[in-house]
Amino acid sequence: MTNIIEERKLPLVPLRGVTVFPNMIMHLDIGRTASINALEAAMVADRKIFLVTQKSIDNESPEREDLYEVGTVAEVRQVIKIPDGNVRILIEGVNRAVIKEYNEIKEYIQVDVEIHEDLWNNSMQLEALVRGVVHEFEEWVKLSKRIPSETFVAVTILEDIGRLADLIISHLNLKVEQKQELLEALDVEKRLEKLYEILARELEVLQMELQINQRVRGQMEKIQKDHYLREQLRAIHKELGEDEDVAENVSEYRKKLDEGDYPDEIKEIIKKELTRMEHLGARIKRHSHLY
Repeated sequence: MTNIIEERKLPLVPLRGVTVFPNMIMHLDIGRTASINALEAAMVADRKIFLVTQKSIDNESPEREDLYEVGTVAEVRQVIKIPDGNVRILIEGVNRAVIKEYNEIKEYIQVDVEIHEDLWNNSMQLEALVRGVVHEFEEWVKLSKRIPSETFVAVTILEDIGRLADLIISHLNLKVEQKQELLEALDVEKRLEKLYEILARELEVLQMELQINQRVRGQMEKIQKDHYLREQLRAIHKELGEDEDVAENVSEYRKKLDEGDYPDEIKEIIKKELTRMEHLGARIKRHSHLY
């Protein structure tokens, strides 16, 4: 459920690769001439500006069809000119809004927008949905470790359900298309349903990443352990005056013994010595695994 609270004209700034949500506070760098002119128009008025994401980041001069229909009315809180000639602004998202008219005036784009505010009816179904979203977000926080637990607590104690959903969205690393889909969910309940689906999928991906990391780490540890043990065994062989693996040496000596023309009594003596060497090598290997 949503409510149109106002219709008004606002200067427009198209965004590339960024989606701004209500209650989000962030810096933006403005460089295109039309966008700087729109910013100046906003500062002369009441500091309100309409931010909307363009569909392609490569488009330098987007037309109406190149922009999404739903964006965010934001308040410009700070303007700083930076050395490269661009302008850095600090904005705070205020409300979702839908473009109704698109007007190209001389120096910038002005749009007529419908400004929406969140409304909802308290129900058991909505309460269950909110709990589900909060639980999935909590699990995501534990697995991703991208935000501190204090931030999680600060977000989940909000009574404003629409704001709660938007703040959770702002912490997720989503594609622009996913963020836009959530921004266009003007109905709070539908927004929560979409957010729940996305969180559930993000959790599956994180759990899979964790399993892969654990498996790779285990393989690396085994390789390192095997390498360490082989080096230990090699060192022991060296101490005993054996530069190569005992088993390989024994096998090679037996082969030469069988191929050679030696007296039987000499063969028996050499075979006994080779057997002794083989047993000694086996004991060394057995003990080396204890380190």
